[in-house]
Formats: sequence, C-alpha cells, structure tokens
Amino acid sequence: MTARDADDKTPDDANRQADPNDGFPLISRAFRDAVKAVRAIPEPRRAFDSATDLAETVRGMADTAAQVRAEAAARIHRAEGLSIGKLALRLGISKARAEQLLRMARRARNDHAEG
Repeated sequence: MTARDADDKTPDDANRQADPNDGFPLISRAFRDAVKAVRAIPEPRRAFDSATDLAETVRGMADTAAQVRAEAAARIHRAEGLSIGKLALRLGISKARAEQLLRMARRARNDHAEG
C-alpha cells in the first residue's frame, strides 16, 4: 500500500475489522508454494527434513485453528445461553463434539490464566 492509498481510505475503512477469510487464499498459496519447493529439493535427506518442517508448521497451524474454533463455540454458548444440546444443533455437530469443544476452550482459558 502506498501513502496515496492510505490517504484514499475513509474513516469507515479504518474502523472496519479485517475479514479473516481474506487471508485464506494467501495461506493456501503459501502452502502450495512450500510443497512445490520441497518437492524440488534434489537431495532426498534435505527434502525429507524440509517436508518434516512443513508438516510440523502446518500441524501447529491446524492445532491453533482448532483452538480458535473451540473458543468461538464457547463464545456462542455463553452469548446465547445455550445448553450443550442446543449448541450442538446450532453448530451442526454432535453433543459429544460440542462438549469436547467447550472443554478445549475451558482448558485453554485455564492455561492462559495460569501462564
């Protein structure tokens, strides 16, 4: 973004929250590029090590995304005052999964409070 672009922004633009979905294509592209780069590494051991690093990075991202999802489910649960069964219906998941998400969110909240 240039200085001129910043000058063209309206006050509404400054107050608008970023849409996280806007970044998903960038993440997908970065992943595809990383896979392509790993596959292009000629030395098998170096390719293996790079693939391991890629897998660990993606696993960490998936774990964080799962945590954010659990937190969002807990926010809905609190904000709407739903029972576990109603939350499950609202989210289109099983009651067991709804309970699991709430436990995950509670555990993260407790870990954050302790650490």
